[in-house]
Amino acid sequence: MKDKNSPEDIQKLVQGAQAGDSMSVTRLYELFSERIYRYLVIRVSHRETAEDLTQMVFLEMIRSLHRYKKQKDVKFTTWLFQIARHRLIDYYRRNKTILQIDELADTHVELQVEQEEVNVDSYYSRIKKILHKLSEQQQNIIHLFYYEDMSPGEIAEITGMSAITVRVEKHRALTKIRNILSKEHLEL
Repeated sequence: MKDKNSPEDIQKLVQGAQAGDSMSVTRLYELFSERIYRYLVIRVSHRETAEDLTQMVFLEMIRSLHRYKKQKDVKFTTWLFQIARHRLIDYYRRNKTILQIDELADTHVELQVEQEEVNVDSYYSRIKKILHKLSEQQQNIIHLFYYEDMSPGEIAEITGMSAITVRVEKHRALTKIRNILSKEHLEL
């Protein structure tokens, strides 16, 4: 999912927020809160927890805006997702919780479908099981790359890995998925 606002528009909002303009802060929240929430809810499996973490991310954003400086390859979105990732790590440390990506359908309302509409239960169940077999790192990369439409460079900034490592892990994840599918004689 790409932002509807141009990078220049977002940069103007960031500069306004850094200057203390509450409308710019509000607009940044409106633009990014759903994406941050979606990133978090998939990982914590509780809506309320994801909502709390989302609020923490934006409070941290407000507190840290003075430190954000636009760099050549670091977009505001990447910086914001770094904050979300750090809040998530803090949450895991406090709660010693491991992500169960198979909670996705339970926590992500827009992915829930009526059985009469489409019979996807068995198909979706297989996909969840396959994704669950990936490492946490691979699940994270797959989500950011395919669902958030981020580049390997942006994912590298968020995860603290190099872009090459991100590409390698993405390739390994996709290879693992293909191997699982071929062993089970399934197709996506």
